[in-house]
Amino acid sequence: MSTPQPLNIEFIRDEHGRLSLVDSNGIRHANVHPAKLFPLTEKDHWISIQSEGSREILCIEDPQSLPEPSRSLLLDALSRRDFVPIIQVIHRIVRLADGHAWHVTTDRGDTTFEVETDESIQALGHGRLVIMDRRNTRYLIPNVASLDRVSQRKLEHYY
Repeated sequence: MSTPQPLNIEFIRDEHGRLSLVDSNGIRHANVHPAKLFPLTEKDHWISIQSEGSREILCIEDPQSLPEPSRSLLLDALSRRDFVPIIQVIHRIVRLADGHAWHVTTDRGDTTFEVETDESIQALGHGRLVIMDRRNTRYLIPNVASLDRVSQRKLEHYY
């Protein structure tokens, strides 16, 4: 396997802390989002860089080919994207005019988040669920059967 050539791109943070890409033509792409194309089989390779509208701008085969500080900025953005709190208790699910507010306890503490539609709750198989909030944060329920009975009942209305 050959060593990938260094990419002539640069990642920077804007004044709001959002990731931006300056491509090889010097064009700045604001508020880009990295996504692992093969998160289970090639977790350290093949990173898609997407625009705000989820259009792929470029694909990076090996993030290690990036010079510093671009490499660190990209890896930091990926680690933030991989942040997946685990829901342990569902306290309340409140209907809103345009979705639902969930009040839960996760492995990182109590939190409240908003879910737009029932389609934001996806079964992963083997009793696992992932819930995507309005800010695109994913929350995981690794085993619905392991939730307390009250949490399971609250969840039954939506899943």
